[in-house]
Amino acid sequence: MPYHLGKEKGRGGFGIVYSVTDDDGHPYALKRLNPAAFQQQDQAMLIKRFEREVRYQQQVEHPNVVHVLDANLADDPPWFVMPLADGSLKDDLEVDHTLGGDPKRPLFDILAGLEALHQIGLRHRDLKPANVLKFSQADGTTLYAISDFGLTTPGVGQTSTLTGSNMAGGTPLYRPPECANNFRRATAQADIYSFGAILHDIFSGGPRIPHGELTVAGPLGPIIEKCTKAQPRRRYASIATLREDLFTVLDNTVVEFYSVEEQDVIAIFNAKEHLSDDEWDRAFNLIDENADKGVSNQNIMRALSLQHIYSIHQSSPDMFQGLGELYADFAAKGVFGFDYCDVISDKAEAFFQLGDLSLKAKIALAMLELGTSHNRWVVERQFMRMAGHDCDPGLAERIKIEVRASGMPFASRMEHVHRSIGITPDQLHPILHELLA
Repeated sequence: MPYHLGKEKGRGGFGIVYSVTDDDGHPYALKRLNPAAFQQQDQAMLIKRFEREVRYQQQVEHPNVVHVLDANLADDPPWFVMPLADGSLKDDLEVDHTLGGDPKRPLFDILAGLEALHQIGLRHRDLKPANVLKFSQADGTTLYAISDFGLTTPGVGQTSTLTGSNMAGGTPLYRPPECANNFRRATAQADIYSFGAILHDIFSGGPRIPHGELTVAGPLGPIIEKCTKAQPRRRYASIATLREDLFTVLDNTVVEFYSVEEQDVIAIFNAKEHLSDDEWDRAFNLIDENADKGVSNQNIMRALSLQHIYSIHQSSPDMFQGLGELYADFAAKGVFGFDYCDVISDKAEAFFQLGDLSLKAKIALAMLELGTSHNRWVVERQFMRMAGHDCDPGLAERIKIEVRASGMPFASRMEHVHRSIGITPDQLHPILHELLA
């Protein structure tokens, strides 16, 4: 498709971005390789890196990762087209580094985009506010998406010859210490360091020394410290655990306890990662009492952490199973904030991975309900990973039984999934197709 070149929007290490329009006047952004950025002898390497950027970015289908809409890698110089952004997180921070005191949307969007990369074995390695683009949505909200994949590489154990083993890369203020002199050593924890540096931008706003361990005053301090540990193994092991801690600190929900006993039990949950048998018994007794009284167990479900889930699976598999079923019911029937849906899906994923077929089916359908009722694309994609072609046939049969037993309007839920993320019926496991009739 022909594009009509407009103004230059910006330039990075080896590319220039222009605003363009197509023949119908629709606006886009076009990134073109800039050969002048490198010496003549480096041209071949430069072209390969640009091609790699495009191909990696094309592999990630996620709302919080900027889409490649069109490309011509055979052109001279090569180029690709993406949606035209309204600006970047860098622009927002220059106006107000606190983001109006409510930075949840960009932060959780960044985490969702990073998670999508890490799930397919990629790491970004140059995460910074200028590479987080901002887009206005039809419903009036703002969405942030990660862009500029020029330094992205395969995960550990995969090969890439385009970055020398002793070559530094990334932006110093956001670059972890292990990448200062050996960029190939970067793991997913390099991106977590960069995210911690962005947190420091927002909650400190002050200067810092590149590659250092960072902190701020207040409850965000321990999170930023863990993100930016000099030793990568001491950083967060996953996006899920980082997101859980960050949500806990940023959540402004005022908890109204139903009883003194509930307040005491939740205090135990908040203070300890590993509960004793007696403490778990106390928690389950409270859950049963609440159920008998018609009182919601939502406060207990919100206090439940990923570590609690792993811990009870080790200490009491039977109680784990019952807790998972309660959590599935909580996720399917509750009304939640947009960001909290991702926290719920992380915990649901833990129950799904560790549970038996019955629990897996309940969790999968809870994610379908949660995703469609809250229009949360990330959760809908999670359901499709659970119920798609790679789903175990025994699990597909069990999901079918659960749908029929519960009377769930499965076909209408899948119509919503199709509208929101473009999933077609043939992407479901074949056993589930008859539920669409």
